[in-house]
Amino acid sequence: MNKRLLLLLLFFPQSLIAGDFEGIRALAKRRVPWLSSSLVFKKLEMAGKKDCFVLRSQAGKVIIEANGPNAAAVGLNWYLKYYCHRSMSHTGDNLSPVSPLPMVKAPVKITTNAVYRYALNYCTYNYTMSFWGWEEWEHELDWMALQGVNLMLAPMGTEEVWQQVLTALHFTPADIQRYIPGPAFNAWWLMGNVQGWGGPASNAMIHHWTTLQQKMLGQMKELGIQPVLQGFCGMVPSSIRQYFPHAQIVDQGNWGDGFKRPVFLLPQDTLFNKIAALYYKHLRQLYGEAYFLGGDLFHEGGTTGNIDLGKTAALIQANMQQYYPRSTWILQAWQDNPKKDFLAGLDSSHTLILDLRGDADNNWERTNGFSGYPWIWCSMVNGGGTLGMEGRLTRVLTEPARAATTMAGRSMVGIGIVPEGIANNDIMYTSLLQSAWQADTFSIDAFLRHYIVARYGKYDPDIYDAWQLLLQSAYISHTNELTGAYESIFCARPDTNFITSVSTWGSKKLAYDSVVFYKAAGCFAKAASRFTGSNTYRYDLVDIWRQVIALKARQSYAGFMNAYYNKDFRGFETNKEQFIALLKLQDRWTATHPDFSMDTWVQQARDLLPDATDKAMAEWNAKVQVTYWGPATNPATLVHDYAHKEWSGLLNAYYLPRWLHFFEYATARFKGTRAAWPDFFSFEKKWTEQPYTVSDKAREDCIAILPVVINTFF
Repeated sequence: MNKRLLLLLLFFPQSLIAGDFEGIRALAKRRVPWLSSSLVFKKLEMAGKKDCFVLRSQAGKVIIEANGPNAAAVGLNWYLKYYCHRSMSHTGDNLSPVSPLPMVKAPVKITTNAVYRYALNYCTYNYTMSFWGWEEWEHELDWMALQGVNLMLAPMGTEEVWQQVLTALHFTPADIQRYIPGPAFNAWWLMGNVQGWGGPASNAMIHHWTTLQQKMLGQMKELGIQPVLQGFCGMVPSSIRQYFPHAQIVDQGNWGDGFKRPVFLLPQDTLFNKIAALYYKHLRQLYGEAYFLGGDLFHEGGTTGNIDLGKTAALIQANMQQYYPRSTWILQAWQDNPKKDFLAGLDSSHTLILDLRGDADNNWERTNGFSGYPWIWCSMVNGGGTLGMEGRLTRVLTEPARAATTMAGRSMVGIGIVPEGIANNDIMYTSLLQSAWQADTFSIDAFLRHYIVARYGKYDPDIYDAWQLLLQSAYISHTNELTGAYESIFCARPDTNFITSVSTWGSKKLAYDSVVFYKAAGCFAKAASRFTGSNTYRYDLVDIWRQVIALKARQSYAGFMNAYYNKDFRGFETNKEQFIALLKLQDRWTATHPDFSMDTWVQQARDLLPDATDKAMAEWNAKVQVTYWGPATNPATLVHDYAHKEWSGLLNAYYLPRWLHFFEYATARFKGTRAAWPDFFSFEKKWTEQPYTVSDKAREDCIAILPVVINTFF
């Protein structure tokens, strides 16, 4: 039997592969009502178990035959993209009506070899989704289904599980509050990095997450998307010592140079079984059955002590199987995890590994396909949810197919998108997910043409030329080790040392020729008058020229820093004024689109819950995450500015004042006046504690003010 087919049978029970198409019919009514009445879905009976659909036309109807709802959704998306030239994305939808409906002249049969099409990173839940309501989540799940995602991380609502578990263990409400984090920091609590930061989360907030998760799970089932719930791996509150002083625990130390981690309770301790029984009892009561459980140990530096890793892994997995029989433990391959000795203790038929950095590294090849354990080739693309057009596009389109032909790829069972923030770089996510349904080899140029037409509704030579240049610049398959775009200098905390990156792990050098990118921006702008009504064009126009402004600002920055070193006051003043002007221009430019606005982020936080205290807590979380991140006692924390955002409102109210403090200091030094180094950390914390003022100005039109931006440089 084919190995991938065997894995499919092991991981996907037959009851989950089959299914009706009511969820996909409802999706079509929500997103393309002009098409929904002309769609006919039929069950495709086939000998193999690979996901497959057949697309054809008959008597004016569009017939989609599929072996399950997920494949049917992909069939719908295929018709929308290749026949109607329509698309959905996180950065704008192009779903306007098409009439008459295009007919499929000859049946099209598409089969995928990817058992899994996986989506989401723990961090995505915060850097993009912290304050989402049902409207945003319904859009997300519809997009996931259309792209063929059939396995999605879904740990929301784990807070309610832990609240019930710790209450049953007689923890005080205060200790429970000190464990559960605030709404912008759940991800790092789930990964065992922090406890309580951003909290306390109110009961109303925890209940909100619970009900939202339950609604999401119901929708996912209809769309053929399996959830990955959070398993119990032994991470517990550090306050457990007060309640169980003899518990066998391993202190996990600190994370991010300041955060106290939860502690690890050894599975050899009978207390582990007691907590696991409670945990899985409440998990099942709240969220039902699950076939996939997530959870990592020793994430980003947690201490292993002298424990037997293999035995520890085996005990934890056996515990999962006891309460969730036939479940699969999903582990993240990140840094030195999963450790080889740990992996050796696991049953491969109930283990699945996510190689998070497939687009930047060949970890799967070095480890010989993780010693034969099933694994998924993943692309991260984005770090921190920061802005920046970036991605190794050619590598994403070709590397998974290459991996599948190697000995190390013999246990590869799918592909996945795991961005830390997903509201960016649409082409990177759609391209990888689509590659699961493509032939092993295909024309990248053809892919690009189809992408352009589906994104903007029609072919345009200037847009095509722009994207060809973007493929040679922002989306070049570079060899920089780090993930994420070259960061905007506007967002950096000033320093007298030359700044190479805004955040600790940001890219230290530009991976492409900026002149090529400027040419791309120029070509894209030429099409403006022809796409005034396109939301997707407007988003991309703002994004491309935002990046132009940010790249140009690097020149002014280098100018005033070199002048500062050389004691050239006139040069310093000239370049400083240019830098300030560009920062203000960036604030004005990004204000033309709500997706590039701090107002949108803050308003989402305020709208999360009706109670004033919850609103204030959510808003503070929103401001802290995109600024100093935390903790509140360490100015040099490693995650400082990690999630910076080049957004209007934040640029003018936060980044500009910070740079002005630096310029005041530098000017005083030039004049020989005594000056104290600015206390940036105090400024940053104070800013997050003050109410944010949402702008009441009318939004300018990006196409109307485009000449102002262009004339600044050319």
